[in-house]
Amino acid sequence: MNVLIVGANFSNKGAQSMLFIAVDELKKRFPESKVYFGRVEPFDNQLYQFDEIYYSKESKETALNRIKSFSTVSTVAKDCVKTLLGRRNNTWRILALKKRIKDIDLIIDISGFNLGEKWDIYTHEEYLRNIRLAKKYNIPMILMPQSFGPFNYTKEKAYLLEQMRELLKYPKLIFAREQEGYDYLIQTFDLKNVRLSTDLVLQNAGVDLKNIYRAIPEKKVPCLNTENNVGIVPNFQCIRHGNKEMMLDVYISLINKLIEKGKHVYIFRHSREDLDVCKMIKNEFVNTESVILLEQDFNCFEYDDFVKQFQYIICSRYHGIVHAYRNYVPAILLGWAIKYEELARNVGQGEYAFDITDKAFNKNLVLKAIDSMDANIEANVATISDNVQRIQKDNCFDYITE
Repeated sequence: MNVLIVGANFSNKGAQSMLFIAVDELKKRFPESKVYFGRVEPFDNQLYQFDEIYYSKESKETALNRIKSFSTVSTVAKDCVKTLLGRRNNTWRILALKKRIKDIDLIIDISGFNLGEKWDIYTHEEYLRNIRLAKKYNIPMILMPQSFGPFNYTKEKAYLLEQMRELLKYPKLIFAREQEGYDYLIQTFDLKNVRLSTDLVLQNAGVDLKNIYRAIPEKKVPCLNTENNVGIVPNFQCIRHGNKEMMLDVYISLINKLIEKGKHVYIFRHSREDLDVCKMIKNEFVNTESVILLEQDFNCFEYDDFVKQFQYIICSRYHGIVHAYRNYVPAILLGWAIKYEELARNVGQGEYAFDITDKAFNKNLVLKAIDSMDANIEANVATISDNVQRIQKDNCFDYITE
């Protein structure tokens, strides 16, 4: 069986986690299967036990026979310039998907969140191209656990609703990661192929690295020689969806409170794009030795090991929180979508989830949560442990086997 995994990338550790777990789960169930990763970014075939198919917008449009002459000429021109500059060009790769898609037996989409009113038209179109491809070539498709909605679109985006109404009927299964997303899909599109499922990373009890790497690399995980460690993991999306000045004030206030409590505060990232936000926060504590900035770009396995060293984390990256919960590390969630609140409730930690876009949100709520967290660390660890073990008894990949 040839399986194509789409919707992942390496720059976001949540997407990387979902990719590696999907590969591992498939290899465990179908050892003889050939797994491909639909990618755009650079990919080293020598490192991994799975292969790749170049999966750009142009390659998908070519496979759909929808490529426009202007787009083709533009792409070729850009690649000629890259060739002259000594860079790798992608001209012939654009044609590879159309040739290889006919040999694919199953497409699995592991996107985190791409359909909903908060996303632009381009994001929607890129996502829907995946379903169009599967449908055109009559390839079974499964949308793995992810977020959906709301679908209260502006007039500019309203045309997308009819496209989704038709295309979302095609996948064999759509796993909605939250009850709210499940309800949106059923109520808006009257779908019959939707199931409710928790996040696939949270469901996973462990990865066999031999299914991922040709030669297992050494993990580079800093060893913290301090006690009472609290991690701060920001997300530039909170700046984008919220208010920059307000969020900076929140971080300053909560870090000051943590310092008063004798904590060592480590600021680090879960995604490459969050480094500037980490630096912005650290700049407010330049001369404070107990506030430490770590610039390392962890892979998902390194992050998973690193987060074990904290009493708790204050995190705005969804899978940054998931990896903490997997290791029974409590978290205070500063999110911008319902997925954060439902994730926390799933492990009995609903009181520690906050929507920074809510008009009622303010820093005092987070400061009180820090007091509560400090007073209930052991109880929270036990609650998370019980709930994660319950969640891991049910795995969405079992449905693929069926």
